[in-house]
Amino acid sequence: MKLRADRAQFADAVSWATRTVAGRVTLPALSGVLLEAADGKLTCRATDLEVAAEITIPVSIDRPGRALLPGRLLAQLVARFPQAPVEIDGEPDRLQISCGRATFHVRGMQVEDFPTLASPAEDASSGVLPADAFARLVGQVARAASTDEGRPVLTGVQLHAEGGLLTAAATDSYRLAVRSLAWDQALEGDALVPSRSLQEAAKAAGEVGGSLTIVLEEGQVSFLFGDRRLTTKLIEGTFPNYRALLPDAHETTVVIERTPLVEALQRVAIVAMGQANTPVSLTFSDGSVELQATNQEMGDAAEALPADLDGEGLTIAFNPAFLLAGLEATGTERIRIELRDGLKPAVLHPETDDEHTDDLTYLLMPMRVS
Repeated sequence: MKLRADRAQFADAVSWATRTVAGRVTLPALSGVLLEAADGKLTCRATDLEVAAEITIPVSIDRPGRALLPGRLLAQLVARFPQAPVEIDGEPDRLQISCGRATFHVRGMQVEDFPTLASPAEDASSGVLPADAFARLVGQVARAASTDEGRPVLTGVQLHAEGGLLTAAATDSYRLAVRSLAWDQALEGDALVPSRSLQEAAKAAGEVGGSLTIVLEEGQVSFLFGDRRLTTKLIEGTFPNYRALLPDAHETTVVIERTPLVEALQRVAIVAMGQANTPVSLTFSDGSVELQATNQEMGDAAEALPADLDGEGLTIAFNPAFLLAGLEATGTERIRIELRDGLKPAVLHPETDDEHTDDLTYLLMPMRVS
């Protein structure tokens, strides 16, 4: 292999590929990045067997070839390269990488040990949507996914595509986040995507921008960003029927400024630190909401805020971290909270007159207060 690449493009390619390189692996090849030079292009690939990353950049090739190099070492070298073209020359077991006055000799790994990456089929169902809108969708919903690997189905985000809409849903059984987004070019189908993988795709979408193509296939989903691709395996199993969890009615509606509520919640919740499962109680009455938290070891805290109440007043308690996550997900200046009573789930929505506001639904189970 012998080639010459633009330093910025090469650094970007290595950075993209190594996002899937695991720190601890049972198969040494999984810690590597496969470089393949052919037809005026350099393709960089990496995988941890769950997620695969691939990117192609234009290069000047004197001798085509393939090599598998240690991913983290390559990333650290490239990050410190001077502003000069990158030249790679050598055999798969030992490559010379030069940039400006710097020269490195890197031992390659066995190319044959690198697993074959599944590429999307040409006839696979695909859809297109704005990359930034997708990144926002995932950021709002994925936070509700579980981190308990003992319940793998709940560690995923359910994507449902139908009728020109992409709907994402996630739940850890204590909260539920649901949001829909219109496609530019729509597909139909379902995919239970690991939350970690989906957040990685969303991060990439935010970085790259433009349009995102989603390719849905049996057992895997691919996210295409021009010359870049992320492919992830799907979670096996059936996602809960979350629509049955959404209340069909509510008795009380509260509209409140989001930022003051977030700040008050953060202050009041401080007394809950150091004591597990300490809730924050919200008492809604005409024209106000009072937040309270009590810690037998540290004391208590309370703060009141103005709020618009429609319906009967009530008191309800929540896990403060879960409530805060829901408030942050809405992103609007005001939020709407729909309630039935102190023991039934509450539902948070963005509140605005803008018809283009995200249709986010964030359901939160209350905590019992003794």
